[in-house]
Amino acid sequence: MTRTNARQKSSGRLPAYLQLAAEIEAKIRAGELAPGSQLPPQRDLAKERLLNVSTVTRAYRELQNLNLVVGSTRRGTIVRAEAAMPRVDRATKTAGVIDLTVNRPAVEDFQQRLADVLPKLAEDPRFAQMQEYQPPEGPAWAREAASHWISLNGFNPAVEDIVVTSGAQHALLAVISSVVEPGDVVVSDRLTYYGLKALAAMFRFRIVGVGTDEEGLNVSELEAVCDREQVRAVFTTPSLHNPTVTTMSERRRRDLVDVCERRDLVIIEDDVYGPMLGERAPALLTLAPHRTYHISALSKALAPGLRIGYLTCPPGLALVTAEAIRTTSWMPAPIPLLIATRWLEDGTAKAILKAQLTELRARNALAAALLSGHSFSADPRCMFIWLRLPAPWRSEDFTATLRAHGVAVMPASAFACDRQPVEHAVRINIGCASSRDELATALRIIVSTLADRPRALIGHA
Repeated sequence: MTRTNARQKSSGRLPAYLQLAAEIEAKIRAGELAPGSQLPPQRDLAKERLLNVSTVTRAYRELQNLNLVVGSTRRGTIVRAEAAMPRVDRATKTAGVIDLTVNRPAVEDFQQRLADVLPKLAEDPRFAQMQEYQPPEGPAWAREAASHWISLNGFNPAVEDIVVTSGAQHALLAVISSVVEPGDVVVSDRLTYYGLKALAAMFRFRIVGVGTDEEGLNVSELEAVCDREQVRAVFTTPSLHNPTVTTMSERRRRDLVDVCERRDLVIIEDDVYGPMLGERAPALLTLAPHRTYHISALSKALAPGLRIGYLTCPPGLALVTAEAIRTTSWMPAPIPLLIATRWLEDGTAKAILKAQLTELRARNALAAALLSGHSFSADPRCMFIWLRLPAPWRSEDFTATLRAHGVAVMPASAFACDRQPVEHAVRINIGCASSRDELATALRIIVSTLADRPRALIGHA
């Protein structure tokens, strides 16, 4: 059996409407279809592509389900401004597609732990507070427990500097709304967290990207940006950078802090993957506590559905920053907060983290074996891999082709903070697969596609 036939037997071609949706999605992610631009009328596109109108209609509906476009009776189908931040829900999985796009824990230990703790909540003396309003920064008992989790990042923050949030994105929103004004410049890695891009559209600040190397964000490029721009803040993920898996060296962390001190820049440290590392270089917050906002969360280590984040602020600024929590959600949700706090107190959180790391090591070993001979960055404690594509593949074309064969990954363009060229690569979330067997199937399809050549998914017959 030939390689191509083997792949078709294992995965099959997706329906024409999903192939068309994947092609359009890749163009949106790459910025070729800008927010506010209009897709062709369905009948016109059907005629151009020699397709049934119903096929185009279903493709457009799939794009709406992905929050990439919105239908308008006056203007037709329009690319959404929020398209830079893809959906990450798994409740609406597309049939026939192995989804490797979401950063999530690799095991379901959380579900059994949750089932065990729910009947016991009423016995907790703090249960009586569940029907009451809480302080926007979170109750004292929650912030005390938070300090133990954050200590896994290599330091022990003062409880009075901690603000509890509804996840890491909520923490980032609180920081941005507190320190960044419309028109300000925030510097980040050129490939950056797409949640920052979504907030840039909301708060109307500019992101200026700088390059990275094996040690992390390029501080020389940061200096050059500061020479020509009025930079307000630097956003970076120093540990297991999303999506490139780079962990910033201690020397680079100190060099970055030195620039920020001399230029009087705010540091926003996205450290959600820090607890996965154990021993590691010092957090930026410990090097510049008076100018650093440090973000941690439980979603990557425990479960996204818990929606608990922890924001450590510069001394004296926690209550000011907490006003953003009051404005957006009034307070962190009490019941998930009580569950998270109990788990931090009784060791359950660390036990779930240990199970996650064990599974991730096994999945990374599997991926390393199947991707042998290809260029990729990985870490045995990380839930995603950064796969560099051989020429002539472009990341958008590879992503669209791969989806047509039943595997969804994230192209480099989804993380690009501006229109500068970025390397052609894809992020593969190995923790997202429902099992190791499903991951192996997806990786074999990826390897087979790497050996193939780019071609039009939908074309004239």
